[in-house]
Amino acid sequence: RDHTEDTVYPINQIKHRGANGEYLQLVHYDKGEQYTAHHDFTYPLTRTEGQPERFATLLLYLNQDGLQGGYTAFPRYQNADTRGKLAVRPEVGKAVLFYDVLPDGNMDDFSQHAAEPIEKGEKWLINLWTWDPRR
Repeated sequence: RDHTEDTVYPINQIKHRGANGEYLQLVHYDKGEQYTAHHDFTYPLTRTEGQPERFATLLLYLNQDGLQGGYTAFPRYQNADTRGKLAVRPEVGKAVLFYDVLPDGNMDDFSQHAAEPIEKGEKWLINLWTWDPRR
């Protein structure tokens, strides 16, 4: 089944919301759960007046041994040498930082990412969305 909002837990006790980001969120996936490919940026036509633009995403993995599957995948990944999906294995202590917008302020379509299905165990992570410091 697809990941749903009821498995995202805002960590309200950690007052980390400031001028440049959203509250930290504790995210949990059980066996079979996933989050299909998506972007973290907000399309300008759907954004509320005064809503900050998501600038970068930081994922902090909390998993111990035993997790199978659950990779964070970037299906549109490419660089000068490689094209095709980039998949990051969620391991405790590992973090992924990626930008949601380009330096010119346009949305970065290559930031599309997904949480692949959990095959065994549970996946735990914290995410932090930072806002565009220029807006």
